[in-house]
Amino acid sequence: MSKLAELISQMEGFNVPGSLPNRQDNPGDLRHAPGETHPADAPDSVGSFDSPDAGWAALERQLALYAERGLTLQQAIYDFAPPTENDSGHYLDFVCTGLGCTSDTLVSDALRL
Repeated sequence: MSKLAELISQMEGFNVPGSLPNRQDNPGDLRHAPGETHPADAPDSVGSFDSPDAGWAALERQLALYAERGLTLQQAIYDFAPPTENDSGHYLDFVCTGLGCTSDTLVSDALRL
């Protein structure tokens, strides 16, 4: 697993016992990904995966999509964790500090760290 995915999971609270991402095997707190399920009355909620491995694979897939699109970390984080729901600036700082890079680093480069 990439260091970028690990840092995102930390920001999302995956390692916190009882947290939503932990209970739903969803380290990225994803809402729409292949293999994800949702309650019928909440199709846009944070989804559940069958296992943590499936959740990690979905997060890595999302990061690979950002890399293919040529996004920087700033662009990806502000899309992934928008300011309407998160402190995106803090999120970005946390990820950049953890990776030892800047916000204009391409996701494709960050995935190799």
